Amino acid sequence: MVHRRKKRRTHVPIDPAVLEKTPKSFVIKSGSVSADVAQLVTDLRRVMEPNTATHLKEREKNKTKDFVAIAAQLSVTHMLVVSESESSLNLKIGRLPRGPTVYFKIESFSPSKDVLALQKNPKSPGSDFKTPPLVNAFC
Repeated sequence: MVHRRKKRRTHVPIDPAVLEKTPKSFVIKSGSVSADVAQLVTDLRRVMEPNTATHLKEREKNKTKDFVAIAAQLSVTHMLVVSESESSLNLKIGRLPRGPTVYFKIESFSPSKDVLALQKNPKSPGSDFKTPPLVNAFC
């Protein structure tokens, strides 16, 4: 009787300690924002994949406190909040549950669909962001 070969290289079990330390994030918009800013939030979610909630359902009734409350249950460690006022566009990056929080003012941005429209041979990222990037730990 012939034994089948076991695939050991492709089915390496993931260490739970590594999964626990991996940062996870929410990217949300605060207040009413324009369609371009909503597209920016979608682009940020795609860049932050696979450890962010890409299909997060936001409603106007939801407050930032609501997302902070459910973040602990979902083991989310960071939150990016994009807000728009009449004079500026702001980005807040916070560590959950108690911070620190960093504030940025966005001067200008280009949505990914505009960048793709300007290219001669556009390459849209299909599954490029589905795996985490390789990090050289031996620097």
